[in-house]
Formats: sequence, C-alpha cells, structure tokens
Amino acid sequence: MPETMAAVMAEDAEFYTKEAVELETDKYLIFLSGGVYYGVDTKNVKEMLTQWETSITWLPMLPPHIRGVINLRGGVVPIVDFRLLMGQMPEDKFCTVILDMEGVQIGILVDEVDQTVDIDKKSVLPVPYQSGVESQKMVTGMYSLPDRNTALMVLDCTQLLYGHK
Repeated sequence: MPETMAAVMAEDAEFYTKEAVELETDKYLIFLSGGVYYGVDTKNVKEMLTQWETSITWLPMLPPHIRGVINLRGGVVPIVDFRLLMGQMPEDKFCTVILDMEGVQIGILVDEVDQTVDIDKKSVLPVPYQSGVESQKMVTGMYSLPDRNTALMVLDCTQLLYGHK
C-alpha cells in the first residue's frame, strides 16, 4: 500500500509541475485613471511617488498632456498627465508612477495606484477596434479582473515613451 500511495503522489506532483510550467504569467501594477483600471508590466515600474513628493516644473512649448519635468535624484524625468493623454479632464489629486523603459525614465500622473496582480499571458484579450479612438493605440490588450467584475486595460509603455500616432 505505501508503494501505491507513493506512485499516486508522484503522479500528482508531475501533474502540478506540468500545470505550473504551462501557466506563463506577467506581473502588472494596476492603477486607476478616470474610472478605468489600467495595468503596466512591473518590469517597467521603477517607483511610485505621492502627490506631495512630486514637484513638477512646467516647461513651455510642450504638448498639453506633458505637465513638465521633475528632478528625481539629479535626473530630469518628463511627467505625462495620463488623464489628459486619454482625453479626460485633469484632477488635483494624483500620484506619480515612474516607468523605466530601456534606460529611459518617464513619469505618469494617475488617480491612484491599486495593487499588483499576476496575469496569465493567455488570458489577455485583444482590444476591439474603435475608429477614431486615440487611447486605443496606448492599450495592447484587456484582462477581466475576476474579483472586481471589470476589465483591466493593458497599457503599452513604449507608446508613452515614443508617442502615439
């Protein structure tokens, strides 16, 4: 009998190992902006700053969604107002998420940072096409948040860095 139990346990261990290998996930930081949940890959997130830690210096001749720059430990980091970028009105209350993509830093102002979640890559769905919707170019996919009964929009951080056309 002990040999049979050992064989069953070995089969179970092999099954769970296969399941773990097949499930490929990415970790995303969830933030809220204009009542919509967005997610950015945590590989790109460098740090988060509160509103009181963010002193933005305005610069002339920049697009309206670029609020200015901040001094982050001696480095100059451009700050994008995510609400303005998505065609919404700016808010007075915000926090700043500093992203690092290929060694280049950029900050985005968001309403609030929520949590991090592991998302199965196979569960991210394509975004339905909507003609004339600029914000769609910023989003690479959608994911259903099971505990919230709402969708998470997966943000393409490179579009923030290189601009959207």
